[in-house]
Amino acid sequence: MKSNTLPAIKSIVLAVTAALALSACGENLEVQLINPPTGDDHGHDHDHDHDHDHGDRSGRLVMTSFDSDHAYVLDLHDEEIIADFHLTNPAARIYPSPGYRFAIAIERNDGVVRFIDSGYETEDHGDHGHTHEHDPSLLDFQLFGELPTHYDWFENRGAVFFDGVPGVAAKVDALSDHSLSEGRVLATLELERNQHGAAEIRGHDLFVSYRSADAEGVLPDFVEQYERHGSHFDFVQRFEEPCSRLHGSAITQLYVTFGCADGVLVIQAGDDGYEATKLPNVASITDAGTRIGTLYAHDTTQNFVGRAGQALYWLHIEANDMHSVEWRGEENSEATIISAGFNFSGNRFAILDSTGHLTIVRFRTDHYEIQSVMHVLDEVGEQAPSMAFSPVNHDAFIADPAGREVLVVDLHDGVIEDRWALDFSPAAVTWLGFTESHGHAH
Repeated sequence: MKSNTLPAIKSIVLAVTAALALSACGENLEVQLINPPTGDDHGHDHDHDHDHDHGDRSGRLVMTSFDSDHAYVLDLHDEEIIADFHLTNPAARIYPSPGYRFAIAIERNDGVVRFIDSGYETEDHGDHGHTHEHDPSLLDFQLFGELPTHYDWFENRGAVFFDGVPGVAAKVDALSDHSLSEGRVLATLELERNQHGAAEIRGHDLFVSYRSADAEGVLPDFVEQYERHGSHFDFVQRFEEPCSRLHGSAITQLYVTFGCADGVLVIQAGDDGYEATKLPNVASITDAGTRIGTLYAHDTTQNFVGRAGQALYWLHIEANDMHSVEWRGEENSEATIISAGFNFSGNRFAILDSTGHLTIVRFRTDHYEIQSVMHVLDEVGEQAPSMAFSPVNHDAFIADPAGREVLVVDLHDGVIEDRWALDFSPAAVTWLGFTESHGHAH
């Protein structure tokens, strides 16, 4: 039921061509990972001229607010705010569950993780699924622990990493859409000591950071593998290759990666189980005195991007090499990265920066291009904008707190498709909905 007290939203349709098309040749340690379902982008080396039909945009956005402790649900089809819920703190970080049914709100300082049901439910019938739409709701089920910080997901599993504090060890809670619908986690792993760590989960395999007793500070220095059995995890191995000052991680079907002080730790299946090797930093990273502390990945293309300070690197894992992505031009030469991530099909990478520009990088088989640079935000204030990506089409959603609006950008064509005015300053944003036409969210 729509409430008359909910904030108003006004749709302003705007189709703007990209401000500039460029050709290209050649640390804020904040983890951001987008692992959307696979998609078809008409191949990696060409585009087809075609029209996109945005008249029947599906899904719902969940946004937190800088102005209050509310979280709002925006229906994309009706272009209306249809629900709002009280959280504990304003501007909670928010992410999608592995199947894009639930919004996961991480309230770090309060030690709580809360869940908003989008109202999109898939009833599994073996070879097909029946979809149902309900009103959104805030679950009674919550997770508790010291400093929930990182959340990452792949396919139908997700992992919330709690850093812990001195005297309280870090832990990992694994979850799925099915477990959340039943008000439970899949399994929990208690670690030896507190750490500012990370975890990646794929099927029954959990890859998690380990901080040894003599590690410097709270950053981990090794990675361990565990295997899930029912509601617990069993230890498998600690990889011998160290990962000093570990920060940042990303996963695909082929690789698991963690950012280290001297490069990127790459874990992949070998003849005798999983093996770890190091992709070393290139000279430009070492000379700048930085390190890769944020990793982005996409499973369909096996494209990996690493961030070292404000520099971006395209990681060629098979070739054990990395190449600089020169994403800044004259218009944004002093820009810093606010938010970034892959489009749904993995061959475009969008970078929202501090000058209000959105740069779209186009990855091809053996090179990249700067597809477009668009000026999308008139003002970037102290309250940082955020960006989320649709897993079913080329839409990117930019939450603009200074302008009190949400922008929808088509990353394929490099145009702003819609702008919706809000009655609040949006903080974090995520997309929820059905990820397949037959409704089987996985």
